[in-house]
Amino acid sequence: MNHLLSDYRGLAGLDVLRDGPFAVTGKLSTPLDGLCVPLRSAKYADEVNANPRVAAVITRREIVDALDPRLAVAVADQPDTAHSEIHAKLAEAHAAVLRNQPNRIDSSAIIDPMARIAGHGVTIGARVRVEAHATVAPGVTVEHDCMLHPGVTLGVPGFNVGVIGGRQRVVPQMGGVRLEPFVELLANTCVARALFGGDTVLGEETVTDNLVYIAHDVQIGRRVQICALVNILGRTVIGDEAYIGPSAVIKNGLHIGSRAKVSIGAVVTQDVAANTTVSGNFAIPHDRFLDHIRSIR
Repeated sequence: MNHLLSDYRGLAGLDVLRDGPFAVTGKLSTPLDGLCVPLRSAKYADEVNANPRVAAVITRREIVDALDPRLAVAVADQPDTAHSEIHAKLAEAHAAVLRNQPNRIDSSAIIDPMARIAGHGVTIGARVRVEAHATVAPGVTVEHDCMLHPGVTLGVPGFNVGVIGGRQRVVPQMGGVRLEPFVELLANTCVARALFGGDTVLGEETVTDNLVYIAHDVQIGRRVQICALVNILGRTVIGDEAYIGPSAVIKNGLHIGSRAKVSIGAVVTQDVAANTTVSGNFAIPHDRFLDHIRSIR
């Protein structure tokens, strides 16, 4: 952990009450160690105290006494704003590090002249094929034998909003994207980079249809099939060999079990157990969905 809360004293009105180190900014759900998290409500203090990944907290003065003494603590009138400002500083430094990382592109990779590969921080493995108008941003790793069809975009910012410099802005991402071997993405699939660190991951032999969006920090297992127009929101975890049907939407932070099936057009707002099928808006077990349809016909 190479940062101290006191390094950012005064930023967005930050007042450090108990100094200490942290490694990264993040949320309670971020799977990284040494987190600095914002806390604007006392009702979440117990969750913060119980989370071993949390090292530092930015909160309001009236909440401080509820926090475990092991935690470094700073206060601000707007904890989320102070947290976003710190994150923006860390992201700026991370971008500078990436600029000094040369690309590593295997000589057997086939990259269309109309594709756009960032000039730094990209790793592309053996026998990867990148078609016209695909875009690969810094911080992306494409392992061997992957196929990127026209218009695929890897490493775009995800949709997280904060106040930085007094204005509402999209919060910059610090993580990356990693495609494991034999992933194939059809035209105009878009994959956002992880927000606070680590990677958005697509597992070996996973395939997407055209016009798929995969948000920040999503973790997808092996041999998953993702059909056209699917929207998978941030921090979702999808198990091996799952099937996500056309135009499905999966709420952020959910777990979709191995070999689960999400039917066409489903809007998934709860976890889906392994080997089950869900249907509908909002999605429910498929058999219950069919019973409901029969009851209204």
